[in-house]
Amino acid sequence: MKQSMFIAVLFIIGTLSSCLVDPETISVWGGDMTVPELASVHTLSAREVSVEFTDTVSVSSALVECPDDPGRIIGTSWNAEEDSNTVIFTLSENPGIGVSAVLNAAVRDARGNSLSFSVLFIGYNERVPRLLINEIRTGYDKPKVEYMELVVLSDGNLAGVQIENAMNSKQCYYVFPFCEVRAGDYVLWHLRSVEEGLVTESDRMDASAGKDSSPFAWDFWDVQDRSPLKSTNVLLVRERSGGPVMDALLCAETDKSEWPSDALRLAAETAVSAGVWGPTALITDAACSDYMTPTRTLGRIPGREDTNSASDWMVCANSGASPGTENSVKPYEPK
Repeated sequence: MKQSMFIAVLFIIGTLSSCLVDPETISVWGGDMTVPELASVHTLSAREVSVEFTDTVSVSSALVECPDDPGRIIGTSWNAEEDSNTVIFTLSENPGIGVSAVLNAAVRDARGNSLSFSVLFIGYNERVPRLLINEIRTGYDKPKVEYMELVVLSDGNLAGVQIENAMNSKQCYYVFPFCEVRAGDYVLWHLRSVEEGLVTESDRMDASAGKDSSPFAWDFWDVQDRSPLKSTNVLLVRERSGGPVMDALLCAETDKSEWPSDALRLAAETAVSAGVWGPTALITDAACSDYMTPTRTLGRIPGREDTNSASDWMVCANSGASPGTENSVKPYEPK
């Protein structure tokens, strides 16, 4: 029997609060039915969006809207390979770097079951800067919050750049908004917002208040809680959701003999496969993160060549945290 269903898919490419498109359990009057479901959504280029389904489908209709520009409709065509679950939607124009856009489409499987859906995606960024993870703080002591610091190696725009925080199963992604950056800039992702006057910056580095905001860095404020950044972790920086990995940090406390979850193990293997960490994905090759506190951070050793390995990193001495400035050269020495 043919069945139809409309779903407003609450999924953002590189969403801040979920790690994948969870299968929908759908029931209707008269019994259960199975309709095609979304498995993944990725932008491939300025005008191409790839959508993978759980079954082979044919497309009935598609168009793209831009929520921030009411009335703007982008014509959309599609191409699906025979016996493939993936459909490539081609837009007649680029929504714009970092612009929120919604793909509205209807598909049908071979049994006649149909699915209408709307999925939000971010306009493809062709000017992604090269980025390097430079420092992390995993301790929290209000108003000092957890953060990751990046160094910009080339000019570009941060829109759509994705951080994967593998140890945080609740909110494992963060996606940067539109922000023009230049080589030499610092970028700070603050994982909590616990003060007044915090501003996610896009025009001026000195726009935000906050204990650890920096007039020499671009500050981005998240709203997480409950220890969002762990000392045993794998952090990946991708050009975009599903895109190439630009940099990674594997860190672990020495009392851990293996990665505590499959998510961490797989993220570590991804980093090694991408050539941004080595020599292996084993936890024994992670940077040591013992003794970290709100004033002792894990940072790259200034002036040392990047070898994509644990030898690039150290925990700094007390009061050595340096958000938005050059890292401390003084290591922590346990007593």
